[in-house]
Amino acid sequence: MGIYGYARVPRVGRWRSSGAYSVSKRQELTSTFGGIDRDVERIFFGFDWGKLEQLFTRYEEDYGRRAATYARTAFPKWKDGSVKLSGQTAERLLNLVPPLLPFDTRFELVKKLRNANFRQASEHIRTTPERWQQDLGPAIARVVSHGNTSSLSDYVKKRVSWLANGDVATAEKLLLAADQEEAITRLAYLNAEFIRIETMMAQLKNLETAVSHSIELPQGSIHVHIETPKVSTWQKLMNWLG
Repeated sequence: MGIYGYARVPRVGRWRSSGAYSVSKRQELTSTFGGIDRDVERIFFGFDWGKLEQLFTRYEEDYGRRAATYARTAFPKWKDGSVKLSGQTAERLLNLVPPLLPFDTRFELVKKLRNANFRQASEHIRTTPERWQQDLGPAIARVVSHGNTSSLSDYVKKRVSWLANGDVATAEKLLLAADQEEAITRLAYLNAEFIRIETMMAQLKNLETAVSHSIELPQGSIHVHIETPKVSTWQKLMNWLG
């Protein structure tokens, strides 16, 4: 959920007469852009007349007088819901509306788009009581560095021109820095995580069992499974006699 309260919309589609499955352009737009097209639509409907005039002027410059005249006429119907925005119009607004918005609002749109398209890393470590700390360190490093892959794709940037602007690059850098700072903050508390695991292992000493623990970071998660080696009956007897 973001500042606009939008949850990602699942991919849905329609059946053509030939039986082939087809996703509508608007549904594809929402899926590709993480729902910010819906946010832009709501912002568009909230524009005052001065801001609307700016937008329709740009609309005519980019898409022609006929398209702009239709947009001016259709605006009241779009706003009251009697006519739905087409996928083509929604994509045009996705190009035209954000450049008219303050940086903070564009930042939130970029953040939502980035989060929707970023797949977090997931590390699974199987280790022993003697090696778990050594094995955990490299896994943490891999997950944190995975955050560097969170930039918007060239495909997305080419499709919506303002996403290639300098402000968006700045927003991406700020978001990456924020994630790294949060990761550092969380990792600062890893001593507490280590102590917790050590305590669990101490309580389970000499038992044939395992401990599982998860560490969550902005860039992904690390799942640690620490397994105590099985002890043979002879070893158990020797330990008991000793």
